[in-house]
Amino acid sequence: MENNKQNSFTLIAKPALILMAICAIVTTLLAMTNMLTVGKIADNAAQKAAESRMKVLAAQDYRQLDSDGAVYGAYDENGNLIGVVITTLSSGYGGKIEVMTGIRNNGEISGVTILSMEETPGLGARGKEDSFLRQYKGHDHSSLAVSKDGGEINALSGATITSRAITKAVNEAVELSKSYLGTVSASDIPAATGGNE
Repeated sequence: MENNKQNSFTLIAKPALILMAICAIVTTLLAMTNMLTVGKIADNAAQKAAESRMKVLAAQDYRQLDSDGAVYGAYDENGNLIGVVITTLSSGYGGKIEVMTGIRNNGEISGVTILSMEETPGLGARGKEDSFLRQYKGHDHSSLAVSKDGGEINALSGATITSRAITKAVNEAVELSKSYLGTVSASDIPAATGGNE
Protein backbone atom coordinates (compact mmCIF):
# COMPACT_ATOMS: atom_id res chain seq x y z
CA MET A 1 0.00 0.00 0.00
CA GLU A 2 2.86 2.33 0.93
CA ASN A 3 4.46 1.61 -2.47
CA ASN A 4 1.25 2.54 -4.31
CA LYS A 5 1.06 5.88 -2.47
CA GLN A 6 4.64 6.61 -3.38
CA ASN A 7 4.02 5.69 -7.05
CA SER A 8 0.89 7.87 -7.15
CA PHE A 9 2.82 10.79 -5.67
CA THR A 10 5.63 10.28 -8.20
CA LEU A 11 3.15 10.11 -11.08
CA ILE A 12 1.49 13.35 -10.03
CA ALA A 13 4.29 15.37 -8.46
CA LYS A 14 7.07 14.72 -10.94
CA PRO A 15 5.21 16.08 -14.01
CA ALA A 16 3.91 19.02 -11.96
CA LEU A 17 7.41 19.92 -10.79
CA ILE A 18 8.78 19.62 -14.33
CA LEU A 19 5.98 21.84 -15.62
CA MET A 20 6.66 24.42 -12.89
CA ALA A 21 10.36 24.43 -13.76
CA ILE A 22 9.60 24.93 -17.47
CA CYS A 23 7.21 27.79 -16.65
CA ALA A 24 9.80 29.45 -14.43
CA ILE A 25 12.47 29.21 -17.14
CA VAL A 26 10.15 30.54 -19.85
CA THR A 27 8.96 33.40 -17.60
CA THR A 28 12.55 34.36 -16.82
CA LEU A 29 13.47 34.31 -20.52
CA LEU A 30 10.44 36.45 -21.43
CA ALA A 31 11.28 38.96 -18.69
CA MET A 32 14.87 39.18 -19.91
CA THR A 33 13.73 39.63 -23.52
CA ASN A 34 11.34 42.38 -22.43
CA MET A 35 14.11 44.16 -20.52
CA LEU A 36 16.37 44.01 -23.56
CA THR A 37 13.77 45.23 -26.05
CA VAL A 38 11.67 47.76 -24.12
CA GLY A 39 14.13 50.59 -24.83
CA LYS A 40 14.33 49.75 -28.52
CA ILE A 41 10.54 49.62 -28.79
CA ALA A 42 10.26 53.04 -27.13
CA ASP A 43 12.95 54.45 -29.44
CA ASN A 44 11.14 53.08 -32.50
CA ALA A 45 7.84 54.58 -31.32
CA ALA A 46 9.50 57.96 -30.72
CA GLN A 47 11.12 57.83 -34.18
CA LYS A 48 7.80 56.97 -35.83
CA ALA A 49 6.08 59.85 -33.99
CA ALA A 50 8.83 62.28 -35.06
CA GLU A 51 8.53 61.18 -38.69
CA SER A 52 4.75 61.53 -38.52
CA ARG A 53 5.02 65.06 -37.10
CA MET A 54 7.31 66.01 -39.99
CA LYS A 55 4.82 64.49 -42.43
CA VAL A 56 1.78 66.44 -41.20
CA LEU A 57 3.54 69.77 -40.56
CA ALA A 58 7.15 70.20 -41.63
CA ALA A 59 9.14 72.29 -39.16
CA GLN A 60 12.67 72.92 -37.97
CA ASP A 61 11.87 71.93 -34.38
CA TYR A 62 9.05 70.47 -32.30
CA ARG A 63 8.40 71.05 -28.61
CA GLN A 64 5.92 69.24 -26.43
CA LEU A 65 3.24 71.66 -25.22
CA ASP A 66 1.17 69.42 -22.94
CA SER A 67 1.85 66.88 -20.21
CA ASP A 68 0.42 63.94 -22.19
CA GLY A 69 2.58 64.34 -25.29
CA ALA A 70 -0.49 64.77 -27.50
CA VAL A 71 0.28 68.36 -28.51
CA TYR A 72 3.54 69.56 -30.05
CA GLY A 73 4.40 73.05 -31.18
CA ALA A 74 6.05 73.29 -34.60
CA TYR A 75 8.75 75.97 -34.90
CA ASP A 76 10.66 77.47 -37.80
CA GLU A 77 14.43 78.06 -37.91
CA ASN A 78 14.01 81.38 -36.04
CA GLY A 79 12.10 79.74 -33.18
CA ASN A 80 8.72 81.12 -34.27
CA LEU A 81 5.66 78.95 -33.71
CA ILE A 82 4.25 78.02 -37.13
CA GLY A 83 1.57 75.61 -35.95
CA VAL A 84 0.77 72.62 -33.78
CA VAL A 85 0.67 68.86 -34.24
CA ILE A 86 -2.06 67.17 -32.23
CA THR A 87 -2.73 63.47 -31.66
CA THR A 88 -6.33 62.46 -30.95
CA LEU A 89 -8.18 59.18 -30.50
CA SER A 90 -11.52 58.09 -31.90
CA SER A 91 -13.47 54.84 -31.95
CA GLY A 92 -13.76 53.17 -35.34
CA TYR A 93 -15.42 49.95 -36.41
CA GLY A 94 -12.57 47.72 -35.21
CA GLY A 95 -11.34 49.71 -32.22
CA LYS A 96 -9.43 52.88 -31.41
CA ILE A 97 -7.94 54.99 -34.20
CA GLU A 98 -5.01 57.25 -33.31
CA VAL A 99 -4.87 60.25 -35.64
CA MET A 100 -2.16 62.92 -35.89
CA THR A 101 -3.19 66.27 -37.37
CA GLY A 102 -0.99 69.23 -38.29
CA ILE A 103 -2.58 72.69 -38.01
CA ARG A 104 -0.91 75.91 -39.13
CA ASN A 105 -1.08 79.22 -37.23
CA ASN A 106 -4.00 80.37 -39.37
CA GLY A 107 -6.03 77.29 -38.37
CA GLU A 108 -5.57 75.52 -41.69
CA ILE A 109 -5.02 71.75 -41.63
CA SER A 110 -1.60 71.03 -43.14
CA GLY A 111 -1.81 67.25 -43.03
CA VAL A 112 -3.30 64.17 -41.37
CA THR A 113 -1.82 60.73 -40.75
CA ILE A 114 -2.95 57.61 -38.93
CA LEU A 115 -0.61 56.41 -36.19
CA SER A 116 -2.54 53.25 -35.34
CA MET A 117 -5.80 51.53 -36.17
CA GLU A 118 -7.35 48.08 -36.09
CA GLU A 119 -9.84 48.47 -38.90
CA THR A 120 -10.83 45.79 -41.41
CA PRO A 121 -8.16 45.22 -44.10
CA GLY A 122 -9.41 46.30 -47.51
CA LEU A 123 -12.19 48.41 -46.01
CA GLY A 124 -11.59 50.65 -42.99
CA ALA A 125 -7.83 50.13 -43.12
CA ARG A 126 -7.89 52.15 -46.35
CA GLY A 127 -8.30 55.16 -44.05
CA LYS A 128 -4.49 55.18 -43.83
CA GLU A 129 -4.16 55.89 -47.55
CA ASP A 130 -3.00 59.33 -48.64
CA SER A 131 -5.80 59.52 -51.22
CA PHE A 132 -8.32 59.59 -48.35
CA LEU A 133 -6.32 61.69 -45.86
CA ARG A 134 -5.53 64.43 -48.43
CA GLN A 135 -9.19 65.49 -48.28
CA TYR A 136 -8.63 67.16 -44.90
CA LYS A 137 -5.73 69.31 -46.04
CA GLY A 138 -6.51 73.01 -46.41
CA HIS A 139 -9.69 73.04 -44.32
CA ASP A 140 -9.76 75.50 -41.43
CA HIS A 141 -12.76 74.58 -39.32
CA SER A 142 -13.80 71.90 -36.85
CA SER A 143 -17.13 71.06 -38.44
CA LEU A 144 -15.87 68.67 -41.10
CA ALA A 145 -18.23 65.83 -41.94
CA VAL A 146 -18.36 62.93 -44.36
CA SER A 147 -20.44 63.32 -47.51
CA LYS A 148 -23.13 60.94 -46.21
CA ASP A 149 -23.69 63.44 -43.41
CA GLY A 150 -23.74 66.42 -45.79
CA GLY A 151 -20.04 67.22 -45.48
CA GLU A 152 -17.11 67.59 -47.85
CA ILE A 153 -15.14 64.45 -46.91
CA ASN A 154 -15.85 61.52 -49.25
CA ALA A 155 -16.32 58.48 -47.02
CA LEU A 156 -14.49 55.27 -47.80
CA SER A 157 -16.75 52.85 -49.63
CA GLY A 158 -17.95 50.25 -47.15
CA ALA A 159 -16.24 52.01 -44.25
CA THR A 160 -18.42 54.94 -43.24
CA ILE A 161 -17.86 54.30 -39.52
CA THR A 162 -14.09 54.51 -40.00
CA SER A 163 -14.43 57.66 -42.12
CA ARG A 164 -16.59 59.30 -39.46
CA ALA A 165 -14.16 58.29 -36.71
CA ILE A 166 -11.15 59.80 -38.51
CA THR A 167 -13.13 62.97 -39.27
CA LYS A 168 -14.18 63.22 -35.61
CA ALA A 169 -10.54 62.92 -34.50
CA VAL A 170 -9.46 65.64 -36.96
CA ASN A 171 -12.28 67.92 -35.78
CA GLU A 172 -11.20 67.44 -32.17
CA ALA A 173 -7.61 68.34 -33.09
CA VAL A 174 -8.69 71.51 -34.90
CA GLU A 175 -10.86 72.55 -31.96
CA LEU A 176 -8.05 71.86 -29.48
CA SER A 177 -5.56 73.79 -31.62
CA LYS A 178 -7.50 77.00 -31.04
CA SER A 179 -6.42 77.13 -27.41
CA TYR A 180 -2.77 76.75 -28.43
CA LEU A 181 -2.79 78.99 -31.49
CA GLY A 182 -5.56 81.45 -30.63
CA THR A 183 -6.92 81.06 -34.15
CA VAL A 184 -10.43 81.76 -35.30
CA SER A 185 -11.29 80.63 -38.80
CA ALA A 186 -13.58 82.50 -41.17
CA SER A 187 -16.27 79.83 -40.64
CA ASP A 188 -16.29 80.62 -36.87
CA ILE A 189 -17.19 84.29 -37.46
CA PRO A 190 -20.95 84.90 -37.73
CA ALA A 191 -22.14 86.34 -41.01
CA ALA A 192 -22.84 90.07 -41.12
CA THR A 193 -26.49 90.96 -40.54
CA GLY A 194 -26.42 94.16 -42.52
CA GLY A 195 -26.04 97.82 -41.58
CA ASN A 196 -23.86 100.64 -42.78
CA GLU A 197 -20.15 100.77 -42.20
